[in-house]
Amino acid sequence: MDQQEAMPNSTEAASSKGRDPTAELENVRPGRLLTELRLGQISPLTFGVVLDAFGPLPEVGQCDLAIRIINSLKIYELRKLVEKQQLPRRYQQKTSGRRMLALLGIEEAESIKQGVPRGSIQPTVPTSLLVRLYDVGVERRPKATASADERMTTLLILLSDLVEAAERLALETGTQYRPGRGGSRRKGQITAEVQLIRAVIESYAELRNRFPNSGPPPAFDGQLRKFVRSVLTLVVSASPFVDPNLPEPNRITDDAIRAAFERWRSQSKAKTAVGLNISRK
Repeated sequence: MDQQEAMPNSTEAASSKGRDPTAELENVRPGRLLTELRLGQISPLTFGVVLDAFGPLPEVGQCDLAIRIINSLKIYELRKLVEKQQLPRRYQQKTSGRRMLALLGIEEAESIKQGVPRGSIQPTVPTSLLVRLYDVGVERRPKATASADERMTTLLILLSDLVEAAERLALETGTQYRPGRGGSRRKGQITAEVQLIRAVIESYAELRNRFPNSGPPPAFDGQLRKFVRSVLTLVVSASPFVDPNLPEPNRITDDAIRAAFERWRSQSKAKTAVGLNISRK
């Protein structure tokens, strides 16, 4: 299938072949597999659609796939729960810092990240405030020698740093996206969704390599996209904490899946190269 061709819905793809999209349920055997699915609160019907998207697997491969998906789901749920709990406080810290800077005449926190230019404080901060700042500092810490300008400069820089620190922390945990001057500030961040897709692709590749009769070698193609979206559908059905639009192409784009696949491929090549170097020693 052409890599640029839109990924078909798993049900439509199966129907076009004239068979039940859940036909792979016949391969979901009793015993360990159903136990794992039950413990992971995964519907055997939904897992059957995932198997249909992947290809024929022996029972041991089915169990391995189920366990991998369940583990990825639990990690994803945990990250989303942490984000929900921490986002309000981080957002409050960031906005509070920005408001304080605005009151002191600094509209953009990044404008003073390298420091406050000499002579720029007076026009934005009332002289009376600088005088009171100095008086309070001397009163509380008589041995302090910093001038009023130096104290205000330190305050402004620390507030700017606070805003940046709050934004970075939000980015690291995937609670926020933000644009930046001169390019995107999202580069390199690993959101919960990115981590989930990477785990799904890694599982796909690992099982494809272990069971080559299950389908073609790992590649960014229609079968990979179909598998990823079938797993995302399973994740949505199994968790109350997940965005129901997660499997939709406008939520997780083909480009996002491609990027995750390319990263897996580059990492695999790097590991293979390291292994070859070690074996030659």
